[in-house]
Amino acid sequence: MTDQAAQPRPSAAIIAFPTANKPGPKPTAMISLPSEDPAARLRAALAALDAAVTTQRAAVADWRTAIGDLRCAMSNLGASVHGYRDSIDQLGTRATSLGDAARKLHAQAEILEGAPKR
Repeated sequence: MTDQAAQPRPSAAIIAFPTANKPGPKPTAMISLPSEDPAARLRAALAALDAAVTTQRAAVADWRTAIGDLRCAMSNLGASVHGYRDSIDQLGTRATSLGDAARKLHAQAEILEGAPKR
């Protein structure tokens, strides 16, 4: 018998959770809006809104990628669990047949113990 059972097998790929430190557009903390010119205020507000939407778009794309990675990991986990279940079923079948064989040997031994000695 080999030492395969003693060596751990990789069961799943580890997916790194995306961090917020990715390069990309940075939202502005404070926007200085000109107080006198309404058109300039509107342009500044629209520029800030555009930056916020761009940042949100990147975050949603990262989220969708993470969901896709999670879907793949869950699929692999399901396949792994199915494989373990098959192995357990095979082991159960083998244990049952070995138990049956042991009971037959035990019955034969009892018969031989009760037989007259020659």
